[in-house]
Amino acid sequence: MWRLFIALPMIVIVGCGPSAHELRERTLSVLNTEADRWDGSKDFATTATDAYGHSVSVHIEKGILNYTLDIRSNGPDGLPKNSDDIVVTRTKRHGESSITDQAAKVTEGVASGVASGTIKGIKKGLGLGGDDKK
Repeated sequence: MWRLFIALPMIVIVGCGPSAHELRERTLSVLNTEADRWDGSKDFATTATDAYGHSVSVHIEKGILNYTLDIRSNGPDGLPKNSDDIVVTRTKRHGESSITDQAAKVTEGVASGVASGTIKGIKKGLGLGGDDKK
């Protein structure tokens, strides 16, 4: 009988591992910590493992204005891209887009035109411009 009193608490203690919620929270912490290390470049690697003991995967995609980082845990079953996966996403501007280049050219053209128009206006106002006939 005394063995039962010793064995029962041992069974309860050994059988009480982290809950599913605790494992998910630990995994989210690992993924967020790794995502915070990302400097916004197109290359990023990690050797981190999730709370389930699986390696996490990293995917970076280049968009028009941003790089998007996805760090993924395959979840408790270890199978990729299903409903129990845990994913953390970050985006950062990369400054490599043609939109940025085009916007710079447009801004430069507008500024040049405004400056040119301003100078012509001043000359005309001072009577120095003469008649600009084309």
